[in-house]
Amino acid sequence: MPPEIQRFRSAIQPARSILIMLLFLNGIIYGLHFIANKWAADSGIPVFSYVFWYSLISGILLLLACIVLREFPKISLKSLAVYIIMGTTGIAAPIALLTWVAPKLPAGVIGLVVVMSPVFTYIFSTILKIEQFMWIRVLGILIGFGSVLLVYLPDASLPDPEMASWLLVALLAPICFAATNVFAAVIRPPKISSLALSSGILLGGAIVMFPIMILSGDFWIPPADLMLGNYALITAILVNLTIWWMFLEIVRNAGPVFFTPSNYVIVLSSIGWGVVIFGEKPSIFIWGAVVLMFFGVFLVNYGKLKNPNNE
Repeated sequence: MPPEIQRFRSAIQPARSILIMLLFLNGIIYGLHFIANKWAADSGIPVFSYVFWYSLISGILLLLACIVLREFPKISLKSLAVYIIMGTTGIAAPIALLTWVAPKLPAGVIGLVVVMSPVFTYIFSTILKIEQFMWIRVLGILIGFGSVLLVYLPDASLPDPEMASWLLVALLAPICFAATNVFAAVIRPPKISSLALSSGILLGGAIVMFPIMILSGDFWIPPADLMLGNYALITAILVNLTIWWMFLEIVRNAGPVFFTPSNYVIVLSSIGWGVVIFGEKPSIFIWGAVVLMFFGVFLVNYGKLKNPNNE
């Protein structure tokens, strides 16, 4: 562990068992985000206000934790730019989008779409020459798109055929997440803890969302009229207090490829939470898409796993 990171109290030792535990925990917790988004939409909470408030509150709470641990976020033009950029691609744009489509699609389907982010991550990494081009990874990308088509094409795969167009809109979210993955690897400020960076990203997302919320006329101040809306906001806050720190610590210790299996857990978690909480019944096409998605993302990362030193 680099000495500039080791001195941070929130930093973890890079033991594989701990990283694997965080990997699964991150995916399970992240799956609850889709449930919270659906609750927020069903409660009539404006999308932009919802994203603004949970980003702001989560960021402030993490900032307080940073003050207690004396791990202050870096304040410079470059650091502020990183907070704004990653706050936009990792929070403001994709989460607002997912919350917008939440009432239009089953939670499990949204989770399946989000797991496409490793595929787009590889595409961006290849274009930027972070990763080498490999045909086996291209095959994985095609299989990944095929898994989404398996949900998109057959009428039986979605409860309502009209949901198909919303599925295509939802595909913009993993593109944003993929951009965030690349940014986390190439523009992370030096000598900053994952806790402080998480706070900066969340507050950056809130800063981006504030003018959008005002201009859209979606201004709303908690609490919600319906208790379900309050549950949504509280759940989203708790989720974001944990997932960003875990993501950044895993990537810092083991790289973005090691983090990839968390996307598998997110898919199963979102489907599982949808079954437990909403009583959703995934069709055979969705389960088939899950299998294809697992295989496609595995192929995308297969070359990297065989050549871990290839950056």
